[in-house]
Amino acid sequence: MTQKSIGLLTVTFLSLGLLTPDSANAITFNLHWTGQTLGYQLKGSFSYDENQVNGDGIVRQEDLNSFNIAFIDPDGNVFKEFLNNHTSSDFNFNFDTNTNQILQTGEWNEPNGISIGGIRTQGVNFFSKPDSVADLFPNDNDPSPHVHLTDWASEFPDLPEGFTRGTRPHLDVAFFTRTRAEVLDNSNAGEELGMGLIATPVPEPLSILGAGTALAFGVGFKRKLNKAKKNRKNLFGFS
Repeated sequence: MTQKSIGLLTVTFLSLGLLTPDSANAITFNLHWTGQTLGYQLKGSFSYDENQVNGDGIVRQEDLNSFNIAFIDPDGNVFKEFLNNHTSSDFNFNFDTNTNQILQTGEWNEPNGISIGGIRTQGVNFFSKPDSVADLFPNDNDPSPHVHLTDWASEFPDLPEGFTRGTRPHLDVAFFTRTRAEVLDNSNAGEELGMGLIATPVPEPLSILGAGTALAFGVGFKRKLNKAKKNRKNLFGFS
């Protein structure tokens, strides 16, 4: 990757809130998830002060310094962003610093569950739900941990829905112990298991990408970003 490309990537991520300048004691992780049915994505980042982590090693809502995410449709377009999402109501996020794992196998409002993005039942929301899925998989009465990406209020009615079985349609889902063929009830769909939300450590936030590089090309990149924002506003109705 060229220096110019790195600078553009830095400024673009900053515009989405996916990279955040942090204090000297802050630890930053990038976030990524891909849906099991249509390939929707979640990308973002979060940070916390390593000196403020409790004895159990779990970072929760009150421990976060930043939490920024973007939802991306199957065509690769950002259709919804949430900056400083950790300050909103109904937010639930729990990260185990001992294993670098995000806890997401429990109920959406429990200490081992997740609910991020918009308010559940009201906005575009990513949440966990391990309820028994016997109605979906008759041969297994045990709870099957999974996460959903749901546009509860049909804010984006033109987006395709990748999982319509069950009580309501979802944009996408990921069953951690179920193959894509099982989830789609189609033997030709493939044997890939659904993935959970993944956290990847960023060794040196911003500096590893070269903040000076971003400044050096800032004028040209600003024009490109303004154009991109304008196009996105035209397409999705927000900047």
